[in-house]
Amino acid sequence: MDKNRIQDRAASVAGDIESGVGALAGDAKAQMEGLASQATATAERAYGEARHQMRGAAAAAADSVQQQPLVTLLAVGLVCGAVGFLLARR
Repeated sequence: MDKNRIQDRAASVAGDIESGVGALAGDAKAQMEGLASQATATAERAYGEARHQMRGAAAAAADSVQQQPLVTLLAVGLVCGAVGFLLARR
């Protein structure tokens, strides 16, 4: 587990505790703040996971380009040609 995941999990637990205490005390503001804290921690965790996956995909794409540069150039050329054709038809 990396540092960000630990911090996000700790924030989520803190929000859960704050929400629970607010519910027990009947304090709607504390309960909403706890739920907001939980939601923020969940969103940050999802962002971190997505960023990690994108880095892996970028590394895989870079490896693919290094192993087969001509195929990559051909694919890029075809995509650019198709986009140019579609834009010229406007």
